[in-house]
Amino acid sequence: MGNTTRLIKIEQVLRERFLKEYGITSLNTRELLGTKPDVIGEKGGTLILGEITVSGFKSNNGNKFHIGGARKLSEAFLKLFILKERLSEINKVLSRDFKKVEICFIYPKNTGFMEALGYREYIFSLGVLKKCPIEIDSESIETISEVLKHASEEMKNDKN
Repeated sequence: MGNTTRLIKIEQVLRERFLKEYGITSLNTRELLGTKPDVIGEKGGTLILGEITVSGFKSNNGNKFHIGGARKLSEAFLKLFILKERLSEINKVLSRDFKKVEICFIYPKNTGFMEALGYREYIFSLGVLKKCPIEIDSESIETISEVLKHASEEMKNDKN
């Protein structure tokens, strides 16, 4: 549980840095149409929705591919794309008149997994989902590394 709490704090740091770096104003809601995107904000009349992950930050034995990262990317795309298609419903719920939605996949800059997407890279080339790498400080990098190392050791012990 402590590791989860530590990663949640890192995701909060990523969220705040994303909002600041991209000049986005956070909206006062945590839920949209039964989903909970990590970011719900606006910029210049555009609704900004985002999902944040630290999955796949470190390479695993030299292999940059990470199944947890792939799963998070797929889930993020699915959730955010569906919300994007439901803009008129979102406008009613929020009592707003957004003309468009931008959906973002937010992750720490230099995440190994994002360099090993393979065919999944196509999601971004469509122009539907935007890559948003965010610079994090050395303390956050150390925290992520410790948590992921601990999780890896737990998984190895569970197999034995």
